[in-house]
Amino acid sequence: MSAVALRWQRRRVPRMPACDGRGRPHSPARRGDLVPTKATSASRPTPPGRLHGQALIAALLVITVLAASGLLAGGELRARAAARAHARSIDALATARATLIGYAISYAETHRGEGYGFLPCPDGGNSGSTPIGACGARGTAAIGRLPWRTLGLPELRDGWGECLWYAVAGSAKHNPKPLALNWDSPGQFRPLDPEGDPQAVGAGDGLAIAVVFAPGPVRSGQTRPSSRGSGCSGSDSATTDLPHYLDHAHPRTATSVIVVPGQGLQPGDDDAPNDLAIWIGIDDVFDALRRRHDHATHLDALLARSLSALRARLGSGRDAWLARHARLVGQLAVGVLPSAETLGIPADERGPIDDWHEQMHFAACPDGSACIDVARPDGGQDRCRAVLAFGGERARSGASPQSRTTPAERADLAAYFEDRNPVALRHGIPHFEGGERFIVPDRSQPATGDVIRCLP
Repeated sequence: MSAVALRWQRRRVPRMPACDGRGRPHSPARRGDLVPTKATSASRPTPPGRLHGQALIAALLVITVLAASGLLAGGELRARAAARAHARSIDALATARATLIGYAISYAETHRGEGYGFLPCPDGGNSGSTPIGACGARGTAAIGRLPWRTLGLPELRDGWGECLWYAVAGSAKHNPKPLALNWDSPGQFRPLDPEGDPQAVGAGDGLAIAVVFAPGPVRSGQTRPSSRGSGCSGSDSATTDLPHYLDHAHPRTATSVIVVPGQGLQPGDDDAPNDLAIWIGIDDVFDALRRRHDHATHLDALLARSLSALRARLGSGRDAWLARHARLVGQLAVGVLPSAETLGIPADERGPIDDWHEQMHFAACPDGSACIDVARPDGGQDRCRAVLAFGGERARSGASPQSRTTPAERADLAAYFEDRNPVALRHGIPHFEGGERFIVPDRSQPATGDVIRCLP
């Protein structure tokens, strides 16, 4: 294109003769037609410098648009990568949680003479295993890395390649064991959502007995050494490493409730908290244990063993024994079943009995006669000189839900027993009702029925 540019202008077209000077007819032209005319600047060609500048500006605009598109694409890719890492973390946490519950509900099989429900101590030395010996004093929480070797797992890592961390309540850890572990054991961790409200926990007290953490990417101010070969990164001390992996340096020896703050993820903000957590409540463990086909048989065997020991104590020397361990109320001597040692049970059998003995009550006829009657669900009647009463799981819903959280609630017989049984124990009335054996009618629901074992 020459320097003399043509442009289209709208102008009035004058009338023309029908033919031009050579006798050829003109093309008809109408008012308002577009016709080519010379540009007004035809006599002043555009300087080459200006054309070069305009091309440069156009090129810069193209580069700017492409750069902005690249930044947007890069941000989207980072967001997608963070979402995938987040999903991998959730998968790892879920695997750890399920495996810990499996460990708890099979504990008696792997630890002869023990009961169910115990959780391992954390890995305090970065070996992948629960340490030999105790993890803190009795009743205190412990925190460290997840003991993946002890749990029979591969190295579980979050979406950013970090090994998982784990905290266990003093009420559920296996060493040193609590004085009792059963479906009413308290939790110690209170998980919160990002707004500071309590999260739902499967437990009567709303507290978790264990929490598993995914540390996420390193934050500002944290220093994480590289992985030692195939092992987890960090040193041989979980205490030293704790603030460099978790957002909140949870106390290692706390006996009180420990708050686990919630946080919303903020990708790209290196200062924002980024831990992910999953937790286990005591109900989660015993709901899973109830689904075992032999769970009812196991508990029923403990009741039978306790009744056998009670029978022996109510033989010779019964009056002295009742004077020490029962109180005379109404027509009966009633009390909470004493410890396995007090009942004369051998040391290697005491652990499982002691987990449950405080959930058992007994009532005996002071004169040794069969003064107690028990109504059975099938309409039958038993006459007994003593009974062992076991209340089953707490009712979690319905018209009369039960709570066994505070000392006052645990002292209330109605928190354990139904129908006439609380009144019978409270006032020494020799009339009870309930089944002879512990049964689980529906494995998906708490087994709340009272068990009344009879000494004829």
